[in-house]
Amino acid sequence: MATSKIVAPLCLMVLVFSLCSSKVQSQDVCAGVERPEPETIPCTINCILPDPVCGTDGVTYTCGCLDAFCHGVDVVKKGEC
Repeated sequence: MATSKIVAPLCLMVLVFSLCSSKVQSQDVCAGVERPEPETIPCTINCILPDPVCGTDGVTYTCGCLDAFCHGVDVVKKGEC
């Protein structure tokens, strides 16, 4: 019974840590990419090479971080959703 009192808080710590670390990673995905000014959204994006990223809305943006930003969406990860 004492084991369950120890395991539950440890599980909670692991969950919180994994959520926090994934948020930090998602911020690093678009490091160096400037967000457009809000009044220019939606903006026009023309890309030659696809660089897909997954937006927080569950949509894959083929032209990368700037494409997602121009749609007013943050990026969760590189690659398709």
